[in-house]
Amino acid sequence: MESKFSAFFSALKLDSLGAIVKHFTRDAALNDEVFIKRASLPTAGGALEVFFKQYRYDPPSWRFWKRASKARREFQNYHVLESLGVPVAQRVAAGEERDAIGRLQSAFIITVAVPGARTLIEFAQERPPRVDRLRLLADVARATRAMHCAKFFHHDLVWRNLLVNQDNELVLIDCPRGGIARFGRARQRLRDLASLDKSAWRFCRRTERLRFVLTYLDKQRMDDEARALIRACLDYRRTRWPDDWGGK
Repeated sequence: MESKFSAFFSALKLDSLGAIVKHFTRDAALNDEVFIKRASLPTAGGALEVFFKQYRYDPPSWRFWKRASKARREFQNYHVLESLGVPVAQRVAAGEERDAIGRLQSAFIITVAVPGARTLIEFAQERPPRVDRLRLLADVARATRAMHCAKFFHHDLVWRNLLVNQDNELVLIDCPRGGIARFGRARQRLRDLASLDKSAWRFCRRTERLRFVLTYLDKQRMDDEARALIRACLDYRRTRWPDDWGGK
């Protein structure tokens, strides 16, 4: 748990894994592997809005034996991304429950709810002023560049995992599969960029997508490197997701 929330959770008697899970899952029908709930926790100054996400495994999973769960990975990844200057959801706590031989039974992560949040897709559908759209696209490009320069790859970098808060600022969420890569960095880079373009081609003009690439590469004008990256991303997208290919 993040230290600044420890006293607050203890005051609510949520000072153990069991107490936290029971608080957020009571009266819930836990039939699915993933359970997500938004909750309001009382504070002296009002309320703290949080998201609770729990992964459940029945029977216990060997997949995460001696490995961090998705919840633990996401909690750790938020810390890494924040250190890189990438705006992410504020983390609160994470926990795992395992059986006697270490098989994962359940895991959870709690984050502070992003005020006024909507996905980047929803933001684009609002038809915001062009200057706001270009600013957000530039923020996404710079955040992606910061990750990739640190050899961190998201692995699910799609517009539904990019939130826009009430101040029209970018917030990145949902990265349990991401991490620092030792091998295959070029392909992982293309996957992240092509994943972004799956929605970008629907909502952005061609010139805006070109500007995104230039911002990502920290360039002022097109050159051979930018053209090669664009071709590679389009080829990856067309090959990886042929059913979603709707054009360049």
